[in-house]
Amino acid sequence: MKSSRNELGRLTNILRQAYLGKERFEVGDQWQSGVMAAIRQMGPVESTPRFLPTFEHLVWRLAPVTSLLTLGLAAVSVAIDVLFQRDLFQLFVSVLEDSALAHLFGG
Repeated sequence: MKSSRNELGRLTNILRQAYLGKERFEVGDQWQSGVMAAIRQMGPVESTPRFLPTFEHLVWRLAPVTSLLTLGLAAVSVAIDVLFQRDLFQLFVSVLEDSALAHLFGG
């Protein structure tokens, strides 16, 4: 912790000296072009890819396919009559009731 305070203090002193000494330096008319040339020489800044943006293109490519599959499954379920599933459920419940009654009455 103490070393970071020393570094902060040194940085503060350097910035203070630079601020106070700014009037001693003459800045020419070409400083902007010099700065821009230095920035161009540095080149682009490399960024690290984040997790979600790397998969964003994949999600947008799969969204239409997923929508079509959902609509297709809905159409198929309507075509084969969803009531068939209700009949299976009622059959399952009646079997459970019969076995429960058989268990209660010892059958």
